[in-house]
Amino acid sequence: MPAYRVRYEGPRQLAMGVATRLADAPGVDLTSSTPPQNSPDGVRLDLVVEGAADDVLDAVGVARSTLPDGARLQLDAADQ
Repeated sequence: MPAYRVRYEGPRQLAMGVATRLADAPGVDLTSSTPPQNSPDGVRLDLVVEGAADDVLDAVGVARSTLPDGARLQLDAADQ
């Protein structure tokens, strides 16, 4: 199963909700997470998820749609 790195940067109070949305998304498994770290935009949270590309893209799209201006999710293929 392909692995993807997802980085959230934004308000601290939204970080765990984003991680939960990704973990609960159909066809997506959250396999690891770093503790939230302070960033200029609030916090940074690095996650690794596994799943089919379409499932991961859908999950990230849904999570992005709930973010306020200035918060962001970045999606990259994880190093194998």
